[in-house]
Amino acid sequence: MTTPSAGSDDDFVPQYTAPSWYTTPPWNGIADANTPIPWHALGAVSVPPEPGCHVCQAHPAARTEIRSHTGLVLWGRTRTVNRPLCRQCGISLVRTMTTRTLWQGWWGILSLFFHTPATLLHNLAAHRQFTALPVPTPSPGRTSLKPGKPVLRRPQAYVALIPAAWAAALVVHLVTR
Repeated sequence: MTTPSAGSDDDFVPQYTAPSWYTTPPWNGIADANTPIPWHALGAVSVPPEPGCHVCQAHPAARTEIRSHTGLVLWGRTRTVNRPLCRQCGISLVRTMTTRTLWQGWWGILSLFFHTPATLLHNLAAHRQFTALPVPTPSPGRTSLKPGKPVLRRPQAYVALIPAAWAAALVVHLVTR
């Protein structure tokens, strides 16, 4: 067996220079239509598809935050959903979470005066955003959420009258003192 000599062809490393069509970006509008586009730039200017509804994959969908607040004696717990939702799924979730807030949101000091009213106003804005969307068509094999009854036709919403009456009585008592 022989070893190659120091000046043999085995030590040769070719120098590569990329062609100008590869190093000059033709997709910037300067090159003509016949200039080839490198393989790595074919998807560079594509826009990602608009996300569909998180539940039923329907289009169009709006991404907004829907909240539900549960008041506890000294503190509270807020749940949020921040996903793209279509009109029907969004309205259904707003109705469910608003009813839950009206039923369970008032039972704390801070919840009574701050958190629950802020959550209800936030959900009202989300409801308006969803009602502005056109009626969607769900993807094949997927179903939308059922919107159910409006909030004021659900009996749980009227539990809010108890703390509202308590708050009104407290304000009257403080004013007449």
